[in-house]
Amino acid sequence: MSTQAKAKYLLLFGIINFTLYFVIEAIIVTSEYDFLLPFDLIIPLIPEFIWIYHSFFAVIIISFLGLMKSRKLFFTCLSGFFIAMGILSLFYVILPSYYPRDLWPVSMGSVSDWLLIKTREIDAPNNTLPSGHNTFSWMLLFFMTKASCAQKFKWLVPAYFVWAVLVTASTLFLKQHYIVDTISGIVLAYICYRFSMRAIYPRIEE
Repeated sequence: MSTQAKAKYLLLFGIINFTLYFVIEAIIVTSEYDFLLPFDLIIPLIPEFIWIYHSFFAVIIISFLGLMKSRKLFFTCLSGFFIAMGILSLFYVILPSYYPRDLWPVSMGSVSDWLLIKTREIDAPNNTLPSGHNTFSWMLLFFMTKASCAQKFKWLVPAYFVWAVLVTASTLFLKQHYIVDTISGIVLAYICYRFSMRAIYPRIEE
């Protein structure tokens, strides 16, 4: 399967996912649920984690286009992403929540601060449960364990694991998500991964 063909499918997913995300964000303006726990309050704001947070997009693109050589695995993983996207969107509608970022203001002092401020301007503090960043990063980790390159390069899966953990940490240290959001995101990732491997993978031709 050509990289160009894979890029078209991945672009389609990206367009649909971002459209759904921001449409829901614009429509659901009241947030009824507060998942702030004492643990969330003691986690400090660390703007430098913004670089790990945004590495999310690059790693997904590189993984799908460069590392997933198997057509079967590519479409199974992409299908899992679509399923997760639908479930995430449903949660954002029926359990609208809001993160009180005002408790952790950001003052301009570095490039990291500037990027975090811009990120907050674009991405409103709702659509928190489950965390999309956590869902997709951990799902990518699970699927990459099945990639042929992971068998050849034994360091690859541990590297993805460290990256997924850091993405999870970034959502907490940037005050983008509650701890409940991150845990639910990881659980959703595993459920979508297992379902996709059992129900979709056997039905796709190599």
